Amino acid sequence: MNHRFLIRLGAIAALCCANWGAGAQNVIAYGEGQTPSAQDVADILSRGAAEQVKQRGQLPGSPFAALTQKPVSNVSEASALSIPVQFGFDSAELSPQSRAQIDAIAEGIRLTDGTVRVVVEGHTDAKGRASYNDRLSLRRAAAVRDYLVHERKLSAKLLLVEGKGSQRLLDKADPFSPRNRRVQFRAG
Repeated sequence: MNHRFLIRLGAIAALCCANWGAGAQNVIAYGEGQTPSAQDVADILSRGAAEQVKQRGQLPGSPFAALTQKPVSNVSEASALSIPVQFGFDSAELSPQSRAQIDAIAEGIRLTDGTVRVVVEGHTDAKGRASYNDRLSLRRAAAVRDYLVHERKLSAKLLLVEGKGSQRLLDKADPFSPRNRRVQFRAG
């Protein structure tokens, strides 16, 4: 292959990652029964949106920068948030206990006054085939979006869905950990 072609290919890959708006994320992961405050949600999403604007003018150092996630414990460091949304086996139906967490997310999105588009990412653990997990994670993200639109009356224009399957494990040390089965929210 010629050297110029490889440089162009690398630049195209880097631009694609920059345009995805999912640069390296510091993710705060809430546990079962933990509900984020609406203000924390608004702050995290607004911080993520500001980071996107900053990154759009720069090429990331690696075309795989968008896949980097670092769990953090401090809300002020987070640019995305993760909650464990419980689903039944092979189901995309929300459980009653997950609704309280999602309601807090809805209130936080409202606090941004419609200035931040939000990506609802569905994630799975590593059990099962990749193609199945990709579809399941997308169905689950869509279920959360539908709940936010129909029950919490948020504008569908503000919410995008993505299914990540098991591509972005939060707990890489244990690919089958329940922590990896989650819905994550970031500015889009």
